[in-house]
Formats: sequence, structure tokens, C-alpha cells
Amino acid sequence: EFALAAEEFGLDSFWVWDHLQRQPAAGEADSQGMLECFLSLAGVAAITKRVLLGQLVAAVPYRNPALTAKMGTTLAHMSHGRAVLGLGAGWDRREMTAYGYQFEDAPTRLKRLEEAVQVVLKLWSERPASFQGHFYSLDTAYNDPWPEARPPLMVGGSGEKVTLRICAQYADWCNVNGLPEQVQHRFDVLRAHCERLGRDPDTIIRSNLLWAIVGRTQAEADAKRERLGNNARPFPGVVGDPERLVATFKQYEAAGSQHCIVQLTGENDPEIVRLIGQQVMSALHTG
Repeated sequence: EFALAAEEFGLDSFWVWDHLQRQPAAGEADSQGMLECFLSLAGVAAITKRVLLGQLVAAVPYRNPALTAKMGTTLAHMSHGRAVLGLGAGWDRREMTAYGYQFEDAPTRLKRLEEAVQVVLKLWSERPASFQGHFYSLDTAYNDPWPEARPPLMVGGSGEKVTLRICAQYADWCNVNGLPEQVQHRFDVLRAHCERLGRDPDTIIRSNLLWAIVGRTQAEADAKRERLGNNARPFPGVVGDPERLVATFKQYEAAGSQHCIVQLTGENDPEIVRLIGQQVMSALHTG
């Protein structure tokens, strides 16, 4: 219902995060379900025609990156070229431990991320593809059917030394989070990495994630926030009516973001997507 509302009311994209279980600390109650991201998006691809589809972001430790590349290719075919493949190092220790994955230290997870990016790009650019790394390898691997156009690759994360350097070196999209001033700083760091690597920073789409609790009025949004209590997300984000959302998005635009990805915290009414499409998107397009 949310995807169809996004499609109908003018939102640009629809994203699913890659988590296997819902944690109380993550916002909503842990009794709610958590669907696997690639299968969810395959279903959404079948019922939509316009919106861009992506993972925000797929955790590298959960899948062999060669399989992830194949899954991303499949989603691109199913959506007729509307898929973005998002990759990240993974961060949720409790979730990984619960599902039997080894939670490695941050430097190791970042090295895995970089190798995974290299594997995906190999399979999307060479036929057959071979690769030998520390964590992963390919041996004359075929990624057929070949994607008609290579899906964009997003790298998600705000780490300035490694993650943003990986974005600058390999990615088509860079997704960060934070308050507008933090986002602006992170995009400045991305630009500096690009300059050092000899890449035009304008070849990378800059996006940011923020949480939002949205109401038709400010009082309605505040009441939703109060009902969530301790289950509300730690912001950066926004609690407000359409006017406040427009002002927030303009702040992120001024910070250099080209695409705001909004997680509707605690929301179970797809009519809120209609509200955003009719009052927020229209104001941004005319403003």
C-alpha cells in the first residue's frame, strides 16, 4: 500500500532497509514483522511502473556479493531498469549474532564492503568475470542475462576516512545521514576524496536519510511522537506538518543533497504518503 501510494502521488523512489528482525531500540515495537528486502522489492517491482526501487542498504555480511550482484541484476530486469543496489558494511551486532553471523570489527567490515563493491562491479562490467580478493573470489563467472543498463550502485554510510572514500572511488550514489550541517560536511569530505582520486564529484548522486513523524497538522505530528514515547527514533529527523517538511527538505537541498529518503517512523497509514505527495512534493516542485 505504501509503494502504490508513492507511485500514485508523485514520490520519486521506494526503499526497503536490510534488517532481519526488529529491535526495540530501532523505533517501532519489536513484535512487528520484518520482510527480507530483495524479495519485498521484487513484489513491489511487479505492481509499480515508475518509482525507483532500492535497499537502504544491503548489509554485505548477509550475502555473498556475487549473489547480491545477481539479485540486483534480477531486480533491474523485473523493474525494467528502476533498481538501485545499495550496499553497506552492516552495523547491527545484536541482529547478526541472533542470526548466526560473525560480527567482525569495523575495519574488517569496511574491507569486506570494498571487496564486495569490487565483486559487484566486476560482474556488471566483465563477461566472464574473475576476481581474487582476501574475502571473496570469482572464477570465470557469468552474470546472464546481462543487465540492459548497469544498475546504479549506492554505498551507504557516513564514515569519513573509509566509507566516503569508497563512495568516491566506486559508487554512483552516496547516502549519508545527519543534521543538514553534518550532511553538508560529509558531502564536502566526499568531494575532497573525489578530487584526490581524480573523479568529478558531480557524477555521484548525493542522498541522505532522515526519520520523519508526519501529521496533517503540527499538533497531530506531535501527538504521534508522544505516543511513540521511548520507541521514537533518535533524530536527526523532523516531527511536523507538510510545511515543516518542506522547510526541512530545503535545508538538506542547501546542504547539497539531491535526494532525501524519508523513513516514516511508526507510521501505518499510507494516506500520509498521499499527504506528502500532494502537499510536500508539489510545494518543492513549485518552490
